[in-house]
Amino acid sequence: MMTLRLQAFLIIAMFAILGFFIFMLRKKMLDTKYSLIWLFSLIAIIILCLNPSFINDIASLLGVYNAMNALLFIAIAFLTCICISLTVVVSRLSDRLRALVQAIAIMEKEHNDTCHTDDN
Repeated sequence: MMTLRLQAFLIIAMFAILGFFIFMLRKKMLDTKYSLIWLFSLIAIIILCLNPSFINDIASLLGVYNAMNALLFIAIAFLTCICISLTVVVSRLSDRLRALVQAIAIMEKEHNDTCHTDDN
């Protein structure tokens, strides 16, 4: 069971983090499409903090005896999804970078070949 003090602390902390995220979005320090999942997660945590009985409902839905174990499971599942999502993004960027480097190498080769044929 969540104490009132812990509940108040978590709500204040989540609103502070939410404010920081919004600040970073406005300053263009974060890309919107990558930060949406974090923003939705913060809002979900705030809702859970405002109504802690949701955690017990989720625990019983998952068949978990302790609500904190259910919360830990959800957090691990969320972080796993984030890791998979970021791995996909990094893989795509790596492919794009490889293609870009190859294109630049081809253009440099063509430029060098053109300069050497003009010298002759």
